[in-house]
Amino acid sequence: MFLSPLVILFLFFMVLGTSLAVSASSWFMAWVGLELNLLSFLPVVFGEGGTGSNESGVKYFFVQALASLLILVGSVLPFFVEGFGSLYVINFSLFVKLGAAPFHFWFVSVMEGLGWIVCLLLMTWQKLAPLFLLLGFEVLSVICLCSVLVGAFGGFNQVSLSKILAYSSILHVGWMLAGMGISLKMGGVYYLVYFFLNVFVILLLGSLSVLKLNQLLLKGEGEKFGVFLLMLSLGGFPPLLGFFPKWGVILSLLSSNFFLMVFMLFSSLVNLFYYFRLMYGSFFLKLSMKEGLVFLSSDIFIFFGVLFSTFGGVFYPFLML
Repeated sequence: MFLSPLVILFLFFMVLGTSLAVSASSWFMAWVGLELNLLSFLPVVFGEGGTGSNESGVKYFFVQALASLLILVGSVLPFFVEGFGSLYVINFSLFVKLGAAPFHFWFVSVMEGLGWIVCLLLMTWQKLAPLFLLLGFEVLSVICLCSVLVGAFGGFNQVSLSKILAYSSILHVGWMLAGMGISLKMGGVYYLVYFFLNVFVILLLGSLSVLKLNQLLLKGEGEKFGVFLLMLSLGGFPPLLGFFPKWGVILSLLSSNFFLMVFMLFSSLVNLFYYFRLMYGSFFLKLSMKEGLVFLSSDIFIFFGVLFSTFGGVFYPFLML
């Protein structure tokens, strides 16, 4: 049902809304684009059916509608109220739409009720327009700091894989904001790597039909090995692909904001620690390379994703040219 013609039509309008928002020359047109994106994404959420997706859809609608209202207020009120701090209101609303901490109150619970493909859209495409619209502002270091710390520590003791990925997404929002504060290219390359790694992670988890950590433990060693490599790359473990965008941000912050750099580096170490803790018992205690080879030959696209997350870092210098 997900690839039905009606859903494809809604996906087209999602892309159209995002394109309109990022290319808008006024805040009103940006608001129109964001609303078109929102109204196109909601049928995709509700189209999954089930109580969980319906609850998530209602939560998402109310939060995004409130944030959109604040954007409209922030763009219109300066014409009527002299000295009104509209940029602060717009900043606040974009951070809410993005799910950045401390405005992430809705993100984890919404992710919990969605299917994997809709989770992928929420973690990647739905963040693109708010991120791009924040380019015109001075990104607050406190938002980056809160996001990386909440994302790092929020994943502890979670058994739901969607919640683990939700907190991982919050952490990456902090890194993307820091990267975009440095340069458009830095933030854009980080988002691109984040996007593709999440695509491969979600496709692998979806193909395995797992939602909880204990379900993953019952899978073959090859499947767990693929998930392990992709999660490590997403966490920024060197020398995997996900490490290189983080390394670029760290080098840039080293001279401009050392305090923020230290906390962001610490958050990534914490994030990697619980990835290792989650996967150690399920993989390293009984690794079987034979089963791994069976998995890697069973789906060429996922096989490519694992290889890309492992060796794709060789292309990073070319992306930054």
